[in-house]
Order: sequence, then C-alpha cells, then structure tokens
Amino acid sequence: MREQLKIVRFAMIVCLVCSVLLAFVSSFLSERQDLNRTNDIRTKVLQVFGVPVFDAKGKLQISQKELDEIFATRITGIVLNGEGEVVTDRKVNELPSDEISEANKETGLKPYYPLYIYQDPDSGKKLYGIHVAGKGLWSTIKGYMALEEDLSTIAGLVFYAHAETPGLGAEVEKAYFQDQFEGKKWMANQKVQHFDVKKPGGKLNDHSVDGITAATMTSIGVEHFLNQDFAVYNTYFEKEGLRN
Repeated sequence: MREQLKIVRFAMIVCLVCSVLLAFVSSFLSERQDLNRTNDIRTKVLQVFGVPVFDAKGKLQISQKELDEIFATRITGIVLNGEGEVVTDRKVNELPSDEISEANKETGLKPYYPLYIYQDPDSGKKLYGIHVAGKGLWSTIKGYMALEEDLSTIAGLVFYAHAETPGLGAEVEKAYFQDQFEGKKWMANQKVQHFDVKKPGGKLNDHSVDGITAATMTSIGVEHFLNQDFAVYNTYFEKEGLRN
C-alpha cells in the first residue's frame, strides 16, 4: 500500500511540474506571437511610408530596437470607428485583422480604421497612413495607403495580403500596379473625387489608374473598397480641420 502511495505521489508531482512547464511555454510563445504580429504590422506601415525595411533580397534589415524607436519617436497611431470618430479605448497594434478588414454586410463599414501619422525626423514633414481592405474576386485584399500632408496626394500603396488568382488578380501585389497610385490625388477643387481603377489602355487623369488585364472583378473590388475606406478617413480629416 505504501509503495502504491509513493507511485501516486510521484505521478502527481510529475503532472504538476509538466503543467507548470506547459503554462510557462504557452505564455512565452503567446508573447512571442503577439510581438511577431505587431512587428508584421509595423513593417508594412513603414514600407508604405518609404522607410527602408527590407534589403534587396527581401530580408528584414531593421532591428527590434530600431523598430521600437521609430514607432516611439516618429509615429502616432489613432483608431477611428466607421463614423470617422476617434476611439480612445483601443490601440492600433491591438486591433485584430478581421476588425479592420471585414465590413458589416448591412452598413458596409468595418468596426475600426487604424490611422498612422509619420513625421520625418529631419524635415518635420508628415505622412498619413490609412488601412484599406475589401473583397476582390476570391479573397479579402488588405493594404496600406500613404497620403501626403495635403491629405489628397497618394504617396504610396502596399497590398500585403490576398488570395487572388496567380497571374491575374494576384498582380495587385506587383510594383507595376501599386506604383501607379503614387502622385495621384483624391481631391480636386476642394472636393473628394471618385477614384477609378479603369480598364487598361483607357484615358487616365489624376484620379485614376489602369486596372489589371483579365482581372476585371479584382480591379472593380479594389476601386470599391479604396473609395469606401477613404470616405471614412476623410470624414475624420474634415472634422479635425487637418486639410490645408
């Protein structure tokens, strides 16, 4: 009987030790996953602001310390709701992907809209980063768009996630498509203009780019959610009197 009690006691101790170790490992991995998720968002934001983040081979060339310093000293994050109002109890780095990418079917609005304001340490110039996302043909396309200080001129566009058809809608990730947006404008005569993603080869203006050949539905989707998302951010810009 005494031997059986020893065995039971030993088994209980082993189980307790294993439980403590598993809890520690789980906590450590959870913290690491949260950090990786935050860093992934941060690198995409810096990329659209034109900050060198990756080398020629696509390898991350910025340290954790540098990343933390840039976001602490150069970038301010603001969370908006679908009405263009500031949400004070949420932080941009804590927003789940679906809450900034998936729109309500009835309202067409997403729960939250993260806004990043970047200030160049040398010139003092500001850039505004907005999150854009919506349905393509097969998937939700997600990206960041940078705006110049006039909150009209597009400084850059980076699509970072999608599951569109390779060679067709997936071309949204290619530089030749994204680079077209640089220098284009949302405003004319102090009014927001509808931004067009047109059939390739047509006449373009300051508020349009060529769509993707043989990817009509993806192009239409991009046009739709860019206009819809910008409208929310523009409501905030106008409420705050940020536009010169």
